[in-house]
Amino acid sequence: MAIATPEPLPSACLLADDIEMGIDCEIGRFVVIETGVRLGDRVRIGDGAFVGEGSRIGDDSRIGQRATVREHSWIGKRVLIEAGAILGADGFGFAQRADGTQFKIPQAGIVEIGDDCHIGARATIDRATLGKTLLRDGVKIGPQVMVGHNVVLGEGCELDAQCGVSGSTKIGARTWIGSQAGLVGHLEVGEGCRIEAYTGVTKKLAPNTHLKGVFPAMAPEQFDRQQELVARLPDLVERLEKLETKTAQAV
Repeated sequence: MAIATPEPLPSACLLADDIEMGIDCEIGRFVVIETGVRLGDRVRIGDGAFVGEGSRIGDDSRIGQRATVREHSWIGKRVLIEAGAILGADGFGFAQRADGTQFKIPQAGIVEIGDDCHIGARATIDRATLGKTLLRDGVKIGPQVMVGHNVVLGEGCELDAQCGVSGSTKIGARTWIGSQAGLVGHLEVGEGCRIEAYTGVTKKLAPNTHLKGVFPAMAPEQFDRQQELVARLPDLVERLEKLETKTAQAV
């Protein structure tokens, strides 16, 4: 790919000398593009955006105003990243010393976004600790969604506004996650699952699982006891109905 400069280039931009840029690219005002970046054909970068060292952005992709693409992020073709989104920030990785204090684990991985993805305004997708945080082709993410380090989202997944996926969780293709739902880390979610708004997911899900439910906050012991009782409700109802039948017959 030849090194090119769009015309006219806003004077307030800061572009490294060695960026590679395809044809018909458009660069907004106050844009910063660091060394080693590759831009495909017809890429649009909005005012105030940042593209870090060594990143790649595929043909016909659009980076919104004030969006941040951190170093060595890979973005596919026809990707839309809305205003204020942040790709490739450090994952939330800390470990505890013997004395109880925390130290930060280096986040040396990357973010990779497949083709035809949509990243909503002010969404955050963290870089991997090692390897990559991966969004496969056709993933759609709403505003203010949080995707943690080393997460994998399968093809065609949809994550609605303000939901969150914790680190190292793997989600199968065509899964839908509703607004403000949350998934803990290191889970496996099968293909085609449907997770309703506000639902908390703490266990592995088989393909095509449908979850719905909201619990108020409570002490952990009370919550665990409540969950045990909920699981027993069908048997308790059956026993109650039998007792009611016997009582009615005895009268």
